Amino acid sequence: MEQWLTYAIVAMVMGGVAMVFAKMGMGSANEHVALVIRTSVLLAMVVANALYAGGLKGISAVNNKTMLWLVLAGLCTAIYWILYFKAIKTANISVVATIDRAGIVITVLLSYFILKEPLTPRLLLGMGTILAGTLILIWK
Repeated sequence: MEQWLTYAIVAMVMGGVAMVFAKMGMGSANEHVALVIRTSVLLAMVVANALYAGGLKGISAVNNKTMLWLVLAGLCTAIYWILYFKAIKTANISVVATIDRAGIVITVLLSYFILKEPLTPRLLLGMGTILAGTLILIWK
C-alpha cells in the first residue's frame, strides 16, 4: 500500500473516532467550551509534531501569497468547526457527519475548476453516490 493511502485511511478512522468522542464530551459542556478544549489540544499536538519533525525551520520562507491562502483556509476551518459543533450538540452525529462528508463534492469540484485536477468516471460516480446519500438523509 502506498504511504499516502495509509495516511488517508488512518486519518479517516481518526476523524470518525474524533467526532464521536467530541459528541460524547459535550455532555456537560456547551459547544463553545467543547470546541475550545478540542482545538487547544489540536494546536498543542500540531505544534509539537512540527517541532519534533523540524517543520518550523522553513516558516520564514513562506511568501505572502502562500500565507494568504493558509490564513483563508484557517478562517474556513474555524467557521466549519464552529458550525459543526453547533450541529452535533443538538443533532445525531451520524446524520451530521454524513452530511458533512458531502463537502467532498465541493472539494472535488473546486479541485477540478481551480487546481485543474482531472475528473475521472470513478471520481464522478463516487461523488454522485455521496451526494445521493446526503440527499436521502436530508429529504423530509
